[in-house]
Order: sequence, then structure tokens, then C-alpha cells
Amino acid sequence: MGIFDIFKKKPKFVDDIFGELNYTTFSDNSKNFYDGTVKFDLKEIGVTIDADENGPTKKQKEFYTKLRNNYSAIKVDIIIPHLKDELEDWEEENQIIDFDKEFIIDGISLTRITDKPVHWSLTLYSTKIGHYVTIEFIDQAPQKRILIDG
Repeated sequence: MGIFDIFKKKPKFVDDIFGELNYTTFSDNSKNFYDGTVKFDLKEIGVTIDADENGPTKKQKEFYTKLRNNYSAIKVDIIIPHLKDELEDWEEENQIIDFDKEFIIDGISLTRITDKPVHWSLTLYSTKIGHYVTIEFIDQAPQKRILIDG
């Protein structure tokens, strides 16, 4: 890949679940991924999916569909308690009062799914602190650390 290859138009891929996706390739095929925007929780969000030239797999589509359909419960039962636990050291004015006003879902990233467990991440924008917060998951279990940009 030459320096000017970064300016080439990325090939488009149209998926029945994710819609129109861009495909990015590397010399190490295990790093290839798709990216695009999807409707999720009544919002347009970014999505990245690790996959080969055949597109997202059936398992990735099934996992995403289940995640999208169960997001309200996952948000209440898993995400909010996890964020409250992880951010307990924040100053009092930064405590989570109204999740839907304080956090805007920005994107989801799915790794290749071969067997269990499924690794994925969720990125939220915190309107209170003006930073992105990323939660890494294995299946439905959030990992102990969250990532905050800046």
C-alpha cells in the first residue's frame, strides 16, 4: 500500500442488517473491518465490525440484533450500574442522575465471533464532562475498567 492509497475510495458493502458499510483492509487480514452507521436506540450511531471480505457473519448479525432488541434492559440492568460503580469517585456534581440526558450512545464495535465468549464495546458521549466513555464487554459482562478519552 502506497502513501496515496489512503486517498482511494473505500469499497462499499451493503448488508441486510447493517446497511451500507465501508470496508478497510490491511496486509494482515485479521485486522480487516467494516464501518458505517446504523439506527440503534432511535439514534444514528457508528458501528465497526471485524470481518473478512464476505462481510459480517451470521453470528455477528444475530448478536447485534439481540443487542439492539434488548438494549433498554441491558442499559438499566448492566450499563448504568456499571458506570455508577466505575465512576463512584467522580465529584458529586458528576454523578449519574438521568442516564439518557447525560450519555449519548455513539458507537458499537464487534470483534469476530467464532465461539463464545463474544467481545464487543460500547462508546457513549458524556454530556456532563464532554468526553467519550468506552465500555468493553465479554458477552453481557462489562469489563472492570472503562476508557475515558482525554
